[in-house]
Amino acid sequence: MKRILKGMRGIKVFKNEPLKDYCSLRIGGKVRYLIKVYNKKALLETLEFIKKRRLKFLVIGEGTNILFPDEGYNGVIIKLMGEFRKIKRTKNIFLCGGGVLIKNFINRAVESGYGGMEFLAGIPGSIGGAVKGNAGAFGKAISEILSRVTLLDLKGEIKMINRDKIKFDYRFSNIPDNAIIIESEFKLKKAEKKIIKRRIAEILRMRWQRQPRGLSAGSFFKNPRPLSAGKLIEECGLKGFRVGDATISKKHANFIINLGRAKAKDVLKLVRIVKKKVKEIKGVELEPEVRIIK
Repeated sequence: MKRILKGMRGIKVFKNEPLKDYCSLRIGGKVRYLIKVYNKKALLETLEFIKKRRLKFLVIGEGTNILFPDEGYNGVIIKLMGEFRKIKRTKNIFLCGGGVLIKNFINRAVESGYGGMEFLAGIPGSIGGAVKGNAGAFGKAISEILSRVTLLDLKGEIKMINRDKIKFDYRFSNIPDNAIIIESEFKLKKAEKKIIKRRIAEILRMRWQRQPRGLSAGSFFKNPRPLSAGKLIEECGLKGFRVGDATISKKHANFIINLGRAKAKDVLKLVRIVKKKVKEIKGVELEPEVRIIK
């Protein structure tokens, strides 16, 4: 199978890759095939190959909001590279490939003298994942600056969908899980570079005052609005609680930190304990924000 895939242009194939190398938690067994795809034609051919062989697959960005299983993944992981990491600008319109890093989008906007995306500063990961999960911070979300997305479905059809045709909510969009975001278009506002940079610096300062360093997947649970997941967990006395090498951060209780050798089973056990405790004490059902792969 690897030999067949290697005959396709525009891809790189890796067999039995350790998934811990492809996520910010640094947890996960091996994936059967990891394929880096560099253009749309290669992506279409890869999907056709996967469909014919009835393989399961995932498309990942930088793996900053994901927990892979210890057993690995018996399928295909697709990582968007090449043309999917390009940014095109026409005046205040920025067209970002699905694999563009959020930080690169921010840098390009600042260089061009456009603002409105400052709240994304410090959020790791790629544009595709950010749009799918409606990433945001400080009361703002990426859907607020989005004008349209281009999706590739399992039938190989490419569709451009306007922002008003997509349902967005807190850390949610109704973009199908089996659709691949290949491009996203954003509309920004002209602004002075020094003002944009000042806003970004302030947002980063606030972010690092509140959030811990270390191996994590960011905020693990969604905030059950208007409440704060971190505050609920802290009030249940769980700060610093540990299972194996997975621990609740002492700085911010909505962060699960891998101290170095944590397994997915440790994190999942910790998640079950947190959910049970918060439900018993606070009467609130917490929902993971992190994507848990099974």
